[in-house]
Amino acid sequence: MKICLIGQNLTNLILANDFEEKKLKVDIYLNKKIKSIKTNRTIALSNENFDYLKFLTKSSITPWKSKEIKIFTEGSHTKEIINFNKKNKQIFNLISYSKLNEIFLKKIKKSKFIKLLHTETSNPNMLKIIENYDLAINSENKNFISNKFFTNKIKKNYRSRAYTFLIEHRRRDNKTAIQIFTKFGPLAFLPLSNSKTSIVFSYKGDEMEDEKIIDIFRKYNSFYSLTKISKIEKFNLSFEMLRNYTYNNILAFGDLIHRIHPLAGQGFNMTIRDIKIISRIVNDKMSLGLPIDISVAEDFQNSTKHLNYIYGKVIDGIYEFFRLDSNINNSISKPVFRILNKNSIFKKYSDILSDKGLNL
Repeated sequence: MKICLIGQNLTNLILANDFEEKKLKVDIYLNKKIKSIKTNRTIALSNENFDYLKFLTKSSITPWKSKEIKIFTEGSHTKEIINFNKKNKQIFNLISYSKLNEIFLKKIKKSKFIKLLHTETSNPNMLKIIENYDLAINSENKNFISNKFFTNKIKKNYRSRAYTFLIEHRRRDNKTAIQIFTKFGPLAFLPLSNSKTSIVFSYKGDEMEDEKIIDIFRKYNSFYSLTKISKIEKFNLSFEMLRNYTYNNILAFGDLIHRIHPLAGQGFNMTIRDIKIISRIVNDKMSLGLPIDISVAEDFQNSTKHLNYIYGKVIDGIYEFFRLDSNINNSISKPVFRILNKNSIFKKYSDILSDKGLNL
């Protein structure tokens, strides 16, 4: 059985490591020599997904553990409208994308089952290459295969951009993640240590100069005494759900099949849950002596497509609720969350949804 993965990203590195656990041979096709990725992007991993990645790496991934989430609105950014906390367990495991990429890349380079191959994935010749495989998994958003066969999507343009950067600050007990739904868009504070925090600001409107973004950020920052602000990275925000995950022996995967708003930190958690589902499907096939081929892709699509869409729409609904609420001076959120903040059942199922998704 021959499997190939197309795309130079963390999704493929994790997927390849999962297949290595099953002693399956995998080729990863890259545009150029793979190297460490330098980005200030931060990933918030649910407990279940973090445990899974820790198992795959066979090493100690050291995250920063957030034990509480506080949510504020424009009209109350000094007093939270709701908080989620676990006294004896973290809510999120926060780790830099670059560090996680480095850990998985290091393990792959030592593997006898995984090969890194270099080619131009935007070249139509990729189709001839993947004909030699029983299953090809494409998790690259922009290449020949994606542009040719995987463009039929449900789309929504948020007309927003995410601005991400790191702040260094005076030492403090930094175990609380913060989300402020400002009139400009959601602003998240994701702690990485007692003196470093990642900022994700989803600004509604046209692209702005970095200095103006920092000015808006400073307006809402009443939590940290700043000492340094990193370079800003930015990207457009949209809601996208692919209508069909398969073509011939190819399975679309990762961000190519779903993109959601980053306000809940669930985008990459969705991808990791997808990896665990495809892993279980492969295990079942192998236990029955069945081939690892396009049937894996078809089973995966049948198992996940509807759940991914529903989960994505839940996140989209949260975004739209707070967008509407901010336009009417938070007149909905204040009374609603005053009640929900005292409701243990609501908090319990919110916790389950963020940790396990809909794939219970």
